[in-house]
Amino acid sequence: MIDAIDPNNGRLFTVQMSHDRLVNVAGRGKKNAMEAKFLVPYVLRKPTSIFEGLKEEEDDDPRGVGWRCYCGVPTCSYTQDGNEALPYLGKVYLVFVNHDGIVYNWRWEESDGFNPDLPINYDSRFRERLL
Repeated sequence: MIDAIDPNNGRLFTVQMSHDRLVNVAGRGKKNAMEAKFLVPYVLRKPTSIFEGLKEEEDDDPRGVGWRCYCGVPTCSYTQDGNEALPYLGKVYLVFVNHDGIVYNWRWEESDGFNPDLPINYDSRFRERLL
């Protein structure tokens, strides 16, 4: 269970991490586990933007239609051995939440050249910007 900002009222509400994703992350090393533990909650609580309505299939939850994408620039990243490092330059962290409140995907992506707090192609990738 993780707290996330509700873009409609600014209050916290609870989302869950997908069990399937957590099992997968556990087998992929310390870097991924540290991101799930620290970066995902950070971005959900302190997003620089929140989009609703995903237009690109790769962003959709395979169990149903994707709903929101929380974007943020964390204060750190993690090395393969799980140690804290500087955040990636020119990157933004994305956390995807489906309509059931399940966090099903998260990753670093290239940021927009004009606004480093937003992902590249954000204007064509999402239906609506909520925050």
